[in-house]
Parts: sequence; C-alpha cells; structure tokens
Amino acid sequence: MAPLADRLAARTLELVDIPSESLHEAAIREHLLGLVPPPFAIEYAGEDAFLFARPRRPGVGLVLLVGHYDTVPAQGNLPGRIEGGAVHGAGATDMKGGVAVALELVRDLAQETPGRYDVGLLLFGKEELPAQHSPLPDLFERSRLVHEAELAVLLEPTDLTIQAGCLGNMSARLTFTGVSGHSARPWTAENAIAKAIDGLTPIARLERREAVVGGLPFYEVVTITRLEAGIADNVVPDRATATLNYRYAPDRSPQSAAEYLRALTPAGAALEITGDSPPAAVVTDAPAVRALRDAGDLMFAPKQAWTNVADFTARGLDAVNFGPGSTRYAHRRDELVEIAALARSYEILRRFITG
Repeated sequence: MAPLADRLAARTLELVDIPSESLHEAAIREHLLGLVPPPFAIEYAGEDAFLFARPRRPGVGLVLLVGHYDTVPAQGNLPGRIEGGAVHGAGATDMKGGVAVALELVRDLAQETPGRYDVGLLLFGKEELPAQHSPLPDLFERSRLVHEAELAVLLEPTDLTIQAGCLGNMSARLTFTGVSGHSARPWTAENAIAKAIDGLTPIARLERREAVVGGLPFYEVVTITRLEAGIADNVVPDRATATLNYRYAPDRSPQSAAEYLRALTPAGAALEITGDSPPAAVVTDAPAVRALRDAGDLMFAPKQAWTNVADFTARGLDAVNFGPGSTRYAHRRDELVEIAALARSYEILRRFITG
C-alpha cells in the first residue's frame, strides 16, 4: 500500500479497536479530542459534540467535515483487522473510516497554508440512538461558527458518491384490542393477535413508493419491525401492538407523513406516533456542492436512509453525505471499509478544500 493508504488504514483500525457503542463513547471521545491538532481550536464543546476550526479568513467560505464516533453494538467483530485490502470490524464503514479520513486531512491541513475554503471539524456521538439523544440541537443553539458553514460534508458511508438529502424516519405503534379468555375456549374471547394479522397484512404488502426529488429517486417504505402480544401460553391475548417504521420521502412534510399512517390504520386499531426525524432538503446545485462533485468527478445519488444532513438543512445550511464507507456493510457482522476508498475520499476532499 501507498503511505497515505497505510496511514488511513492504520488510523481506521486504531479507532475500530476502541469500542464505542452508543452511550459508551468516553474512551474514543477522549482519544479523538487528543488527536485534533493546533491551530484547530475548539469553538464549541458539549457533552458529546465538539467543533474545531482555524481562525476564519474574511470572505472565505467554511466547509465542515462532520463525523460521529459511536457505533451500533459489536457483533463479535472486535478487535478489528486489516485483511484483503480492507479494514474489518465494528464501525469500520459507519463511520470510523470517515472519521479517520476527516481527522487525517485536518492534521495534514494544519501544517499547510490554508486553501480555497476554511475548514472546521465536527465530531459527535449518540448518532445511532433515537433523535431525542442527539447532542446537535445544543450545538446549533450555542455555536456561532456552525451557522457560518457554506457546506457541511457528513462522512457517512456513501460508496464514494455524493448522497444528497435523506429520508424522513417516523416510528409509530399500532395497537389492536380484543377480549382475553382461556385458550381452550377461544370462541369466548376476541384474539388481538388475529385482529393484528388481519390489520397488518395490507400494510405488509404495500409496495414502495418512488418519489423523484431534485432529480434523484427516493423510495418510501413502511416496515413492520416489531409485534408484541400475549401474557401466557394458555391465555387468548386482548392486546397486540405492532411497531411501524416509516421512511418517507423528502417530498412529504411530517404532517403529511403522519396523515398517511393514519390513513393506513385499520378500523378499531389505535395509532400512536412515537418518534419523527424529518427528511433533509436535496442539495445538488449549490456552488460548494458542485465544487465537491468536480473534485472527484462524482455522481449524485439519493440517501436511502436518515442522516444528520437533515439537522443542517432544517436550519437553512447546505449539507450532503460523502464518505468512504460502503452502505451494504453498515451495521453488519462482516462490516468493513475498503482501504482504496479511504484514500480516494481523502484525495477528493483535499482537492475540494485546497482548490
């Protein structure tokens, strides 16, 4: 491997080998904070979000490199390893590879004359948890610098494409009620599971809806992710609750998404919206986004998931996803990031920032 690829692979493996499941991020947080070089000074420090930047230059645009350092729980894939041209292990693709690229780029830029853009580095945790755990709302409230960004680049796994926008993420509970009774005499009861099967079948059979937004195709889906019912093997249950996960396209508002779920609710069932992270605006024509595209002759693609780009675009700040990770390996037991992709993403971002 070339020296750059060696360095990026080693840094990625170093981060992978520090376990950082959400809510257990202290070790990697302290490790990363110790690696950010001067003259990148901390402008914002919260419990789990940290924004660093060089002194701003008048009239120069600011690009933020953004990465989260937490991961989903390990699946027997720690410690990591380097094998077959890839770094393997929990969080390698989502998104410790991206954090390694951002960190090494910032460390290199710190030793050079600033280029076309000023650069900031935003590191944060608790990304893999529901939205109420996010440390970013406090950042947006208390940081001045974040609101000066011309573009935020989230180094999420994108297969080396620019993934613009993202889906909304709405969760809901659908409850079916019946009458409990003895399982030997079910005709004296009303089985809530049977009602749930009848009511959920049309939802399970829904086809995905394609929505073209900003020239990119997003696929809207409703998925039944949990079904809870029953208190004993010999009792007909009087309650069954299904969890629905609705990934809705950027052409819908949260109000429209909630109305759609209500329209799907079977007669007699009760719907409760339990969480919602709205979609992101699709940004493809901003000057900084075009400059990023041109730096690597990159393709645009939709983000068929929810990411924190939505936190930025909801506040009028342009943001896109671009990183070295492969979407197909995210959250998997065999998670990996290709070393060649680490090097290529570094080179593209460096060319984009320095001009």
